[in-house]
Amino acid sequence: MEADKTQRMRLAARTLPAVCILLSTWLLMWLALGLPTLCALAYPCPAPDVRVAPTLLFGGLMLVPAAALVITARGDDWGWVRTLSYIVIVGLAVVGLGVVLFSGGFTIPLTY
Repeated sequence: MEADKTQRMRLAARTLPAVCILLSTWLLMWLALGLPTLCALAYPCPAPDVRVAPTLLFGGLMLVPAAALVITARGDDWGWVRTLSYIVIVGLAVVGLGVVLFSGGFTIPLTY
């Protein structure tokens, strides 16, 4: 009985970081949808929903490494899969947030 409880705690400790990365990235992407866009003078403004497609794409792609992390949480011999999955999920989170932020014309104003 005690071993079952420690096994569940170990599984929760192994899956919690992946779930936190996934949910926090989804929250940041959802918040990024409401940021205003800046339009260049030479080009027309993008549509208001231009950021939805990258959000859905990268949010969906992040489910694959998160699922791999949850599935391999029980076994100790899957260390290389877990390492690769963490690299992929963090990479998708960073690239996805960048794509979502800058796809709608969001720019950082450079004033001197």
